[in-house]
Order: sequence, then structure tokens, then C-alpha cells
Amino acid sequence: MAEKVAKHLLDLVRSKNLKPGDQLPPERELATMMQVSRPSVREALRGLQILGVLKVKQGGGIYVSSLDASDLLAPLQFLITLNIENVDALYESRLIIDARIGRLAAERMVDADIERLRNLIVVQKDLITDPLGFRVADSEFHRVIMESTNNPFLVQISSSLYVLGMEYRRIAAETPGVTRQSYADHQLIVAALAARDPEAAGKAMEVHMTNVHRSTLEAMARARE
Repeated sequence: MAEKVAKHLLDLVRSKNLKPGDQLPPERELATMMQVSRPSVREALRGLQILGVLKVKQGGGIYVSSLDASDLLAPLQFLITLNIENVDALYESRLIIDARIGRLAAERMVDADIERLRNLIVVQKDLITDPLGFRVADSEFHRVIMESTNNPFLVQISSSLYVLGMEYRRIAAETPGVTRQSYADHQLIVAALAARDPEAAGKAMEVHMTNVHRSTLEAMARARE
């Protein structure tokens, strides 16, 4: 019965009858509306919270989450960080997807996006010695490039892969020289995008992903030692 309740709520989210930020009725009302027991509702809500679809806000109340990749991939992110062998497959995927995104971005990016990236490069230069701040700026950098493709499927896939690699990058970013290498990679990426050169942009993204993969493996090896 709890699975049926969860499926019904998921259908409401899929059909946009429930939108991000919407508050669900209290548990008792949900049980009455769906003609099920409160324990069944409680179990369904708990499962959807684990999946990142629902969130409990401070002060009470259950709400539909933002449904962003960071929310929905949290359970998978937890599992994948426990399996170190997956890092190779993760970055192999990012190499393929992000290279294509770079090529499309060079063709479709508007001038305002180029300017935004240039401003981010300036910000990142001042954050080279601040791993946490650099990761925040790095996330925005890749988001601008992703969204400039105007392809929602590529955006979702790339952002999902980025989220899954965040824990790996947290480890690597603490290593001296890693953020400086990423900053240098980003400069080359922006130069290729500004030149509207798809091949150069794709190649720059490939080089960046290769460097990120290598530094992540090195950092994780040191952590194991």
C-alpha cells in the first residue's frame, strides 16, 4: 500500500500537479484522501524523502524538493562514493558528454554567456588558494556552458555526472596545484568558445576532463595510503 501511495505522489509530481516547493497536506489528510492508513502514508513519505523528491523543512511540513540533480542524485551519490572503481567510468562519461557540449556551446553561445564566463575566470583567479570557493565558481562555470547548448537533455545528463563527481573533486581540490590547473584549463575553454571554434572548444573540454580525472585518481590514491 505504501508503494501505491508513493507511486500516486510521484505521478502528481510528473504531471506537475505537484511542483517544486509545493507543500503536501498533513499526513492525516493524505491518509483520508487516499483511503489508506497513516502508517502507509508515513512509509511512502519517508521513501520519497530518501529519494530526494520530498523534503522536510525546519518548522514542520513536507514539501516537494527543487527536483534538481543534486537532490535526486543524493542517494546514488552516496553509493557511488563508496565504490572507487566507478571513478573511471564516471570520467569516461564526462569526457564524452562534456566534449560534445563544448562543441555545441561554441556554436550556440550568446555574447552574454561569453562575458559571464570571462567574469568567472577573473573570480576563479582569486580563488585558486580557496578550494571550496573555487568549487562553487567551477560549478557555475560549467553550468553556463551546459545551458548555452539549449539542449535540456544534455544539461540534465552533464549536471548529473557533475553532481556524482563532487565528492571526488572535494578530495582532489585540496591538493596543491589542482585548482591552478583547472583555472588554466578554463582559460583555454573560454578562449575557444569566444573564438566560436567548435573543434578547439571540444578539445579544450577533453583536456580539462583528462586533467580532472588524473588529479582525482592521484588524490584518492594518496588518501588510501
